Amino acid sequence: MDNLNEDLVSLDRFCKSCNIDLTFVYSLAEHDLCEIIVVEEKQYVLQDDLSLLERLSRLHYELEINMEGLYAIAHLQGKIESLKEEVNYLTRKLNS
Repeated sequence: MDNLNEDLVSLDRFCKSCNIDLTFVYSLAEHDLCEIIVVEEKQYVLQDDLSLLERLSRLHYELEINMEGLYAIAHLQGKIESLKEEVNYLTRKLNS
């Protein structure tokens, strides 16, 4: 459990530091774009999700992209990363 606690960031602290509304993160969680973890009645997000949350919040607040657009963007970025990994794997296999 100690390792898990090191990977968690307080949702309140994250929202305050990035100046975003809690309801925005709740909406992201409802669309499966992040996970809110509750430990002893306190809410946390995974440290690994912070860069995605920051990127999505900038897209939403600065470019006024709605939740459906954010979902599409996150999905496409995931596909791109998956394809990059596949290309790297195939390149290594070809070169060996």
